[in-house]
Amino acid sequence: MTSSPETLKQIEDIVKGNKVVLFMKGNKSFPQCGFSATVVQILGDIVDDFETVNVLADPGIRQGVKDYAQWPTIPQLYIDGEFIGGCDIIKQMNANGDLHKQLGKEQTPAEPPSITVSDAAAAELKAALAESDPGDTIHIQVDLSYRHDMSVGPVEAGQFQVTSNGVPFCFDRASARRANGLHIDFLTKDGEAGFKLDNPGAKKRD
Repeated sequence: MTSSPETLKQIEDIVKGNKVVLFMKGNKSFPQCGFSATVVQILGDIVDDFETVNVLADPGIRQGVKDYAQWPTIPQLYIDGEFIGGCDIIKQMNANGDLHKQLGKEQTPAEPPSITVSDAAAAELKAALAESDPGDTIHIQVDLSYRHDMSVGPVEAGQFQVTSNGVPFCFDRASARRANGLHIDFLTKDGEAGFKLDNPGAKKRD
């Protein structure tokens, strides 16, 4: 499908009318795919504000931005009218400092977060790792609204590695800043069980 000249002009106006704009699934407050969520939290750790365009709200824009950039996937980041790339490229640029340079920001030091894990939570997480590939760790992402996401996977470039109660964890730079002091527990109540993450950073934000 080839996008109409009107759609391409609409996209060009958005790209050139905003210093930093991310075409994504969902918006910065509610990303609707993991790749979009990752780029949102990376940007949120560097700049105070940026624009987002929800491609799910307009099929024409969703296809049009792919045609505009000649890039097949979403999300897509533009800075000063220039197409920068998708999620994998943004992650690499964030890890090596190039994204900060592109945004005109100094890369401030980040440190591995200090976290605690209860015995009950450690047992559940170790069981999950026992069923995964060798070398996998628990990944924790903390977004701009201090929502937490846990998954299992290999260590990625530029991530911080932390071990607590015998469980290996990985955090990207943005999540590491937001996760300091995080406590992870596993609770069973009324026949239901699940992880409980208590983050003091979220309380300070409120």
